[in-house]
Amino acid sequence: MASLVTGIGYMGAALVEALLARNERVIGLDNGFSTDRAVLACLVAAGLELVDGDVAEPVDVATAFARGPIDTVYHFAAQASAHPDAADAAYTERTNLQGPRVVLDAMLCHGARTIVYASSFKVYGEALRGAIDEARPYGVFRDMSHLSKVHAEKLLEMYAGLHGLRCLSLRFGIVHGLGPIFKTDPRFMTAPNKFCWQIARGEPISVFGGGRAPAGWLHLADAVNATLAAAHPGFGGYRSLNVVGEVASVAQVAALAREVAASRGLTAQIDGIDPAALLDESARFTVRSGLDRIPEARPRHTLRDSLPHVLDHCIALAARATQTGASHGDHLSVSGNREGHPARLTTHDSRPA
Repeated sequence: MASLVTGIGYMGAALVEALLARNERVIGLDNGFSTDRAVLACLVAAGLELVDGDVAEPVDVATAFARGPIDTVYHFAAQASAHPDAADAAYTERTNLQGPRVVLDAMLCHGARTIVYASSFKVYGEALRGAIDEARPYGVFRDMSHLSKVHAEKLLEMYAGLHGLRCLSLRFGIVHGLGPIFKTDPRFMTAPNKFCWQIARGEPISVFGGGRAPAGWLHLADAVNATLAAAHPGFGGYRSLNVVGEVASVAQVAALAREVAASRGLTAQIDGIDPAALLDESARFTVRSGLDRIPEARPRHTLRDSLPHVLDHCIALAARATQTGASHGDHLSVSGNREGHPARLTTHDSRPA
């Protein structure tokens, strides 16, 4: 039996790497929307069976399933960025709304019984207080990408009830850290990684709303471990599961990045920060999860652990970009990197033609 991973991006590539390390057979489906082909080639060389296709196109999805038999689907394919310039609404709707339905229908046709879906802790909205568990109602949304998670979660719930599938929605916090893919296009970067990249390039960090809002954060390695643990047979039917490592305000994350930069002799400018957001602990919330009972799923990494490695990596990338003549209009894709490991660099010109 094989596993199917849809979307071999920042998180999906790390999951593929972990599955291959367990000597599992892995089939991947990706359309290359925001993933460098050279990175995918590295994973193929390591054993990934890659299908080049669109997750919302039934023929492409059927081609991936035909490589099986497949028992577990890890559905990470999505237009995941809230940035207004990441993609148009039609692409986000096609990928994030149609894609899950096409995959679920293919599971029914090909006999796959388990799907693990990459949802988001953002489904609870903002201004959170108290203890947040999976019974918390959905919140208010500000972008199409996170709104689409609600549709996909309810779709999984429906297919679990109607067809007896095991459908697990993992509500990930904002993910940070190094993995096989490290994106440097700000449209597709999470705040901790982007802050480090901006510092390495000598650019100011900008935070909005004073950076006061607390958020849930999660290291990439912990996201992968939780994903693998969630496929545990102890979960049946439909389940939503929180996956958050720690809670901090955006201002606190930016300040930590500045602190790490200072330890390396760099000066980091932060624009728009509210000093009170660095001190007020009363606005924080706590997170409970159905995964708490599984030791393998418990987060082990923190932002304080992660940011030094991310910043060092960004400093190295920025230096290489200078040596190769890449400008600030270029974005870099990196393969094979881990804390302390070398990476390969390719550049992409994203400036308008």
